[in-house]
Amino acid sequence: MSAATEFPPEVYIPVGARPRTATVLPFRSRRPDPVPEIDGSSAGSLRQAAEQTVRTYPVRAAAPVGETIRTTAPLRLTRRGYVVLGLVAAALTAGLLGLAHASAPTPHAANAGAVVTVQDGDTLWSIASRIAPERDPRTVVADLERMNHLSGPDLRPGQVLRTR
Repeated sequence: MSAATEFPPEVYIPVGARPRTATVLPFRSRRPDPVPEIDGSSAGSLRQAAEQTVRTYPVRAAAPVGETIRTTAPLRLTRRGYVVLGLVAAALTAGLLGLAHASAPTPHAANAGAVVTVQDGDTLWSIASRIAPERDPRTVVADLERMNHLSGPDLRPGQVLRTR
């Protein structure tokens, strides 16, 4: 029983392991010619066998030494790649939302508290500007006078005013 076959085996050789001098490509369009008989014998010389091999398996020159061999393979993501890509997108989204939340302005009236203690030099106008900077100070002064039952703009240091 012979292990030799008529056709060469198909074996994948990685690009990095391929020889740099020449690449042997199988030629499958025709069958190899039989070795011609010399003087009635079926055995040929080694030169004839080498020529027959070159005709059967054409040799293509490889890339010159030092030149990189470029292959173009499409990008393929595995299941783990999709999971990692999703986690990166989720982390980026969460970071942007956290940054937006941290940089959002806070309403001063809600953080000011329900009462204000009058300091030396404070007026209703300065207090109104401090507790509600986004509103018209005239309406805030009127609200402070109404909530605290004030008859005029006179304030004493240490006096406590309700703001809500």
